[in-house]
Amino acid sequence: MADQTHTSLTHANSVPDWLDDVAAVSMALGDDAFESRLMALLNRILPVDHCAVFTFDPQGHAGHLFTSTKMPADEAETLAHDYISGYYAQDPNFQAVQNLSRDTSSPFVELSPPDFEGHYNRDYRKRFFDRVDLIDKAAAVTRLKEGVVYCNFYRMGGSGKFSEEDRARLNKVLPLVTSLIGSHYRLRRAQSFGHESQHAATTGGGAQSLVHSVIGRAVPPFDRLTAREREVCARILLGYTTEAISLDLDIAPTSVATYRKRAYAKLGIATQNELFGICLDAVDRTAHPR
Repeated sequence: MADQTHTSLTHANSVPDWLDDVAAVSMALGDDAFESRLMALLNRILPVDHCAVFTFDPQGHAGHLFTSTKMPADEAETLAHDYISGYYAQDPNFQAVQNLSRDTSSPFVELSPPDFEGHYNRDYRKRFFDRVDLIDKAAAVTRLKEGVVYCNFYRMGGSGKFSEEDRARLNKVLPLVTSLIGSHYRLRRAQSFGHESQHAATTGGGAQSLVHSVIGRAVPPFDRLTAREREVCARILLGYTTEAISLDLDIAPTSVATYRKRAYAKLGIATQNELFGICLDAVDRTAHPR
Protein backbone atom coordinates (compact mmCIF):
# COMPACT_ATOMS: atom_id res chain seq x y z
CA MET A 1 0.00 0.00 0.00
CA ALA A 2 2.86 2.38 0.90
CA ASP A 3 4.51 1.74 -2.47
CA GLN A 4 1.23 2.45 -4.28
CA THR A 5 0.79 5.69 -2.34
CA HIS A 6 4.35 6.76 -3.18
CA THR A 7 3.75 5.97 -6.86
CA SER A 8 0.54 8.01 -6.89
CA LEU A 9 2.24 10.98 -5.23
CA THR A 10 5.16 10.78 -7.62
CA HIS A 11 2.78 10.74 -10.57
CA ALA A 12 0.84 13.70 -9.16
CA ASN A 13 4.04 15.65 -8.63
CA SER A 14 5.04 15.00 -12.25
CA VAL A 15 1.97 16.80 -13.61
CA PRO A 16 3.17 19.96 -15.42
CA ASP A 17 2.57 23.14 -13.41
CA TRP A 18 1.24 24.86 -16.54
CA LEU A 19 -1.88 22.71 -16.83
CA ASP A 20 -3.86 25.43 -15.05
CA ASP A 21 -2.73 27.81 -17.78
CA VAL A 22 -4.03 25.40 -20.43
CA ALA A 23 -7.41 25.44 -18.71
CA ALA A 24 -7.37 29.25 -18.65
CA VAL A 25 -6.56 29.39 -22.37
CA SER A 26 -9.31 26.89 -23.17
CA MET A 27 -11.85 28.95 -21.24
CA ALA A 28 -10.88 32.03 -23.28
CA LEU A 29 -11.35 30.44 -26.72
CA GLY A 30 -13.08 32.97 -28.95
CA ASP A 31 -12.54 35.81 -26.44
CA ASP A 32 -10.14 38.76 -26.42
CA ALA A 33 -8.45 37.31 -23.34
CA PHE A 34 -7.21 34.33 -25.37
CA GLU A 35 -4.08 36.07 -26.63
CA SER A 36 -2.75 37.18 -23.25
CA ARG A 37 -3.57 33.82 -21.67
CA LEU A 38 -1.81 31.98 -24.49
CA MET A 39 1.30 34.09 -23.94
CA ALA A 40 1.12 33.36 -20.22
CA LEU A 41 0.97 29.64 -21.01
CA LEU A 42 3.91 29.84 -23.41
CA ASN A 43 6.02 31.83 -20.98
CA ARG A 44 5.29 29.36 -18.21
CA ILE A 45 6.97 26.75 -20.44
CA LEU A 46 9.76 28.93 -21.89
CA PRO A 47 10.30 32.62 -22.70
CA VAL A 48 8.45 33.80 -25.83
CA ASP A 49 8.51 37.52 -26.63
CA HIS A 50 6.42 37.74 -29.78
CA CYS A 51 3.66 35.49 -31.13
CA ALA A 52 2.18 36.19 -34.56
CA VAL A 53 -0.52 34.02 -36.11
CA PHE A 54 -1.60 34.18 -39.74
CA THR A 55 -4.20 32.29 -41.74
CA PHE A 56 -4.44 31.18 -45.35
CA ASP A 57 -7.81 30.24 -46.81
CA PRO A 58 -8.19 27.51 -49.49
CA GLN A 59 -7.74 30.16 -52.18
CA GLY A 60 -4.39 31.22 -50.67
CA HIS A 61 -5.52 34.59 -49.29
CA ALA A 62 -3.55 35.65 -46.23
CA GLY A 63 -5.12 36.94 -43.04
CA HIS A 64 -3.86 38.09 -39.65
CA LEU A 65 -5.50 36.36 -36.68
CA PHE A 66 -3.59 38.07 -33.87
CA THR A 67 -0.24 39.22 -32.57
CA SER A 68 0.72 39.18 -28.89
CA THR A 69 4.04 40.85 -28.25
CA LYS A 70 6.46 42.72 -26.02
CA MET A 71 7.37 45.13 -28.83
CA PRO A 72 5.49 48.44 -29.32
CA ALA A 73 1.98 47.88 -30.69
CA ASP A 74 2.48 50.09 -33.75
CA GLU A 75 5.57 48.13 -34.80
CA ALA A 76 3.72 44.83 -34.41
CA GLU A 77 0.78 46.15 -36.45
CA THR A 78 3.13 47.27 -39.21
CA LEU A 79 4.79 43.85 -39.33
CA ALA A 80 1.46 42.05 -39.62
CA HIS A 81 0.16 44.46 -42.26
CA ASP A 82 3.32 44.17 -44.36
CA TYR A 83 3.27 40.38 -44.10
CA ILE A 84 -0.29 39.83 -45.31
CA SER A 85 0.11 42.55 -47.95
CA GLY A 86 2.44 40.30 -49.91
CA TYR A 87 5.67 39.68 -48.03
CA TYR A 88 4.37 36.26 -46.99
CA ALA A 89 5.41 35.05 -50.45
CA GLN A 90 9.05 35.70 -49.46
CA ASP A 91 8.73 33.70 -46.24
CA PRO A 92 10.78 30.49 -46.63
CA ASN A 93 8.02 28.65 -44.76
CA PHE A 94 5.34 29.70 -47.24
CA GLN A 95 5.91 26.62 -49.40
CA ALA A 96 5.36 24.37 -46.38
CA VAL A 97 2.17 26.29 -45.64
CA GLN A 98 0.96 25.74 -49.20
CA ASN A 99 1.90 22.06 -49.09
CA LEU A 100 -0.07 21.50 -45.90
CA SER A 101 -3.13 23.18 -47.38
CA ARG A 102 -3.14 20.42 -50.02
CA ASP A 103 -2.09 17.56 -47.73
CA THR A 104 -5.07 15.80 -46.16
CA SER A 105 -2.93 13.18 -44.39
CA SER A 106 -1.46 15.41 -41.69
CA PRO A 107 -3.21 18.17 -39.71
CA PHE A 108 0.00 19.50 -38.16
CA VAL A 109 3.54 20.29 -39.31
CA GLU A 110 6.38 21.53 -37.14
CA LEU A 111 8.68 23.73 -39.20
CA SER A 112 12.47 23.64 -39.06
CA PRO A 113 14.44 26.36 -37.25
CA PRO A 114 15.26 29.31 -39.52
CA ASP A 115 18.61 29.70 -41.22
CA PHE A 116 18.83 33.49 -41.34
CA GLU A 117 21.71 33.61 -43.76
CA GLY A 118 20.60 30.83 -46.07
CA HIS A 119 16.80 31.07 -46.13
CA TYR A 120 15.80 34.71 -45.70
CA ASN A 121 16.65 37.31 -48.30
CA ARG A 122 18.31 40.46 -47.02
CA ASP A 123 15.31 42.78 -47.32
CA TYR A 124 12.94 40.32 -45.63
CA ARG A 125 15.36 39.65 -42.77
CA LYS A 126 15.92 43.36 -42.20
CA ARG A 127 12.20 44.21 -42.27
CA PHE A 128 10.86 41.34 -40.15
CA PHE A 129 13.79 40.61 -37.85
CA ASP A 130 16.67 43.07 -37.60
CA ARG A 131 14.62 46.29 -37.54
CA VAL A 132 12.41 45.11 -34.67
CA ASP A 133 15.06 43.15 -32.71
CA LEU A 134 13.61 39.69 -33.40
CA ILE A 135 16.53 37.27 -33.33
CA ASP A 136 15.06 33.76 -33.40
CA LYS A 137 11.89 31.95 -34.36
CA ALA A 138 9.99 28.68 -34.04
CA ALA A 139 6.94 27.94 -36.16
CA ALA A 140 4.24 25.39 -36.83
CA VAL A 141 1.29 25.05 -39.18
CA THR A 142 -2.02 23.37 -38.51
CA ARG A 143 -4.67 22.56 -41.10
CA LEU A 144 -8.39 23.14 -40.62
CA LYS A 145 -11.40 22.87 -42.90
CA GLU A 146 -11.21 26.64 -43.29
CA GLY A 147 -7.58 26.61 -44.46
CA VAL A 148 -4.30 26.65 -42.56
CA VAL A 149 -3.18 28.49 -39.45
CA TYR A 150 0.48 29.53 -39.36
CA CYS A 151 1.81 30.05 -35.83
CA ASN A 152 5.09 31.88 -35.19
CA PHE A 153 6.92 32.22 -31.88
CA TYR A 154 9.88 34.60 -31.55
CA ARG A 155 12.65 35.70 -29.23
CA MET A 156 13.85 39.29 -29.00
CA GLY A 157 17.44 40.36 -28.39
CA GLY A 158 17.19 40.60 -24.63
CA SER A 159 16.06 36.98 -24.28
CA GLY A 160 18.69 35.27 -26.42
CA LYS A 161 18.05 32.60 -29.02
CA PHE A 162 16.12 29.40 -28.38
CA SER A 163 18.43 26.74 -26.98
CA GLU A 164 18.14 23.10 -28.02
CA GLU A 165 16.44 22.45 -24.69
CA ASP A 166 14.01 25.32 -25.34
CA ARG A 167 13.10 23.94 -28.75
CA ALA A 168 12.65 20.43 -27.38
CA ARG A 169 10.33 21.76 -24.68
CA LEU A 170 8.38 23.89 -27.17
CA ASN A 171 8.09 21.08 -29.69
CA LYS A 172 6.40 18.87 -27.11
CA VAL A 173 3.58 21.37 -26.61
CA LEU A 174 3.28 22.75 -30.17
CA PRO A 175 0.52 20.30 -31.19
CA LEU A 176 -1.52 21.38 -28.16
CA VAL A 177 -0.80 25.08 -28.64
CA THR A 178 -1.60 25.08 -32.35
CA SER A 179 -4.77 23.09 -31.71
CA LEU A 180 -5.91 25.74 -29.22
CA ILE A 181 -5.09 28.49 -31.69
CA GLY A 182 -6.98 26.65 -34.43
CA SER A 183 -10.05 26.34 -32.20
CA HIS A 184 -9.81 30.04 -31.34
CA TYR A 185 -9.66 30.88 -35.05
CA ARG A 186 -12.76 28.82 -35.82
CA LEU A 187 -14.72 30.51 -33.04
CA ARG A 188 -13.55 33.97 -34.11
CA ARG A 189 -14.59 33.17 -37.67
CA ALA A 190 -17.98 31.96 -36.46
CA GLN A 191 -18.43 35.14 -34.42
CA SER A 192 -17.59 37.26 -37.45
CA PHE A 193 -20.12 35.34 -39.48
CA GLY A 194 -22.65 35.83 -36.68
CA HIS A 195 -22.15 39.59 -36.69
CA GLU A 196 -22.60 39.67 -40.46
CA SER A 197 -25.74 37.57 -40.10
CA GLN A 198 -27.18 39.91 -37.49
CA HIS A 199 -26.50 42.88 -39.76
CA ALA A 200 -28.09 41.01 -42.66
CA ALA A 201 -31.24 40.41 -40.62
CA THR A 202 -31.92 44.16 -40.70
CA THR A 203 -30.48 44.99 -44.12
CA GLY A 204 -31.35 41.91 -46.18
CA GLY A 205 -27.68 41.17 -46.87
CA GLY A 206 -26.02 38.10 -48.33
CA ALA A 207 -25.44 36.32 -45.03
CA GLN A 208 -29.20 35.98 -44.61
CA SER A 209 -29.39 34.20 -47.96
CA LEU A 210 -26.51 31.91 -46.96
CA VAL A 211 -28.19 30.91 -43.71
CA HIS A 212 -31.46 30.11 -45.42
CA SER A 213 -29.74 28.31 -48.30
CA VAL A 214 -28.02 25.95 -45.85
CA ILE A 215 -30.70 25.49 -43.20
CA GLY A 216 -33.72 25.93 -45.42
CA ARG A 217 -32.48 23.23 -47.79
CA ALA A 218 -31.60 20.99 -44.83
CA VAL A 219 -27.94 20.66 -45.81
CA PRO A 220 -26.26 18.12 -43.47
CA PRO A 221 -26.11 18.11 -40.51
CA PHE A 222 -29.25 20.27 -40.43
CA ASP A 223 -31.13 17.43 -42.10
CA ARG A 224 -31.34 15.86 -38.63
CA LEU A 225 -33.69 18.61 -37.50
CA THR A 226 -37.41 19.04 -37.90
CA ALA A 227 -38.66 21.95 -39.99
CA ARG A 228 -39.52 23.96 -36.88
CA GLU A 229 -36.11 23.30 -35.30
CA ARG A 230 -34.43 24.53 -38.49
CA GLU A 231 -36.57 27.67 -38.47
CA VAL A 232 -35.51 28.41 -34.91
CA CYS A 233 -31.82 27.76 -35.69
CA ALA A 234 -31.94 30.01 -38.76
CA ARG A 235 -33.26 32.88 -36.68
CA ILE A 236 -30.69 32.29 -33.94
CA LEU A 237 -27.97 32.58 -36.59
CA LEU A 238 -29.52 35.83 -37.80
CA GLY A 239 -29.32 37.33 -34.33
CA TYR A 240 -32.95 37.08 -33.30
CA THR A 241 -33.67 37.03 -29.56
CA THR A 242 -35.94 34.38 -28.06
CA GLU A 243 -38.75 36.94 -27.94
CA ALA A 244 -38.19 37.94 -31.58
CA ILE A 245 -38.23 34.30 -32.71
CA SER A 246 -41.41 33.80 -30.71
CA LEU A 247 -43.13 36.70 -32.45
CA ASP A 248 -41.81 35.83 -35.91
CA LEU A 249 -42.90 32.19 -35.73
CA ASP A 250 -46.00 32.88 -33.62
CA ILE A 251 -45.01 30.40 -30.90
CA ALA A 252 -44.45 30.77 -27.17
CA PRO A 253 -40.98 31.74 -25.87
CA THR A 254 -40.91 28.47 -23.93
CA SER A 255 -41.45 26.60 -27.21
CA VAL A 256 -38.52 28.48 -28.75
CA ALA A 257 -36.33 27.32 -25.86
CA THR A 258 -37.54 23.74 -26.29
CA TYR A 259 -36.87 23.68 -30.04
CA ARG A 260 -33.43 25.21 -29.49
CA LYS A 261 -32.57 22.64 -26.85
CA ARG A 262 -33.69 19.77 -29.07
CA ALA A 263 -31.81 21.11 -32.09
CA TYR A 264 -28.59 21.63 -30.14
CA ALA A 265 -28.82 18.09 -28.76
CA LYS A 266 -29.27 16.61 -32.24
CA LEU A 267 -26.34 18.66 -33.56
CA GLY A 268 -24.14 17.77 -30.59
CA ILE A 269 -23.51 21.39 -29.60
CA ALA A 270 -24.19 23.60 -26.60
CA THR A 271 -23.62 27.21 -27.70
CA GLN A 272 -24.54 29.73 -30.36
CA ASN A 273 -20.89 30.00 -31.41
CA GLU A 274 -20.85 26.26 -32.13
CA LEU A 275 -24.01 26.68 -34.20
CA PHE A 276 -22.24 29.38 -36.22
CA GLY A 277 -19.32 26.99 -36.72
CA ILE A 278 -21.53 24.18 -38.00
CA CYS A 279 -23.28 26.57 -40.37
CA LEU A 280 -19.92 27.78 -41.70
CA ASP A 281 -18.81 24.20 -42.29
CA ALA A 282 -22.02 23.53 -44.21
CA VAL A 283 -21.54 26.67 -46.29
CA ASP A 284 -17.95 25.64 -47.09
CA ARG A 285 -19.02 22.13 -48.12
CA THR A 286 -21.74 23.56 -50.34
CA ALA A 287 -19.40 26.09 -51.94
CA HIS A 288 -16.48 23.65 -52.34
CA PRO A 289 -17.90 20.14 -52.80
CA ARG A 290 -15.31 17.34 -52.89
